Amino acid sequence: MDQEIIFRILFILSGVAMFAIRIYYQSKVRGDLRRSEMRDSGPRLIPGSIAALVTLIFSAEYIFFPGTFSWAYSIQFPTWLRYFGVVLLIAGISLLWLAHHHLGKSFHSFVLLKEDQGLVESGPYRFIRHPIYTAYFMNYVGGGLLASNWVLTFVPVVFFGLFIALRIDGEEKVMVEKFGDKYVHYMKHTGRFLPRINFISQR
Repeated sequence: MDQEIIFRILFILSGVAMFAIRIYYQSKVRGDLRRSEMRDSGPRLIPGSIAALVTLIFSAEYIFFPGTFSWAYSIQFPTWLRYFGVVLLIAGISLLWLAHHHLGKSFHSFVLLKEDQGLVESGPYRFIRHPIYTAYFMNYVGGGLLASNWVLTFVPVVFFGLFIALRIDGEEKVMVEKFGDKYVHYMKHTGRFLPRINFISQR
C-alpha cells in the first residue's frame, strides 16, 4: 500500500477518534447549562473558532482533495517526522480520553459554574490542571506533521494558543471562586499544561 494512503488513513482515524470522544462526553452533560452559570464571553472564543475552522478546511483538503492547496505543502516534512506526528496523535488522543473520563460530569466546553461540579484530582489532573488543552496542542501539531502540511502544523496552534491565553486566567478564577483555598492549594502542586518539575523530582 502506498505510504501516503497509510498516512491519510491514520489521519482520518485520528480525526474520528477525537470527534467521537468529544461528542460522547459532551452528550453526557447536554442539559447542564440549565443548572449552570455561564462565565464565557464571545470574543474570547473567536481565536479557538478560527483554529477549528482552519483545521477543518485543510483537513478536508488533505483527505478529499489532496494537492488543492499545494502551497501548504511547500515545506516537505521527512518521513520520520510524520511518524512522530502519529506518536503525538496517539498520546494526545489518549490524554484527551483520560481527561474527559476523569472529569465526568464536571466537564463542559464553556467556562461556567455548575451546581454538581467537583474538583477532579485524579488521572492526568493529578499532575496538570488543563490536560484537555495539552491534548489539543499535541493533536494539532501531530495532525499537521502527519499530513506534512505547514498550515495545519502551525496556524491552528497559534490561534488555539491565543484562545487559551485569553481564557485561562478567567477559567482558573472561576475555579478559585468555586473551590476556594482547596483549588489554590491544588494550583501550587500542579502545572497548567505540563507537570511541575519540582513535583517530578519529589516522586
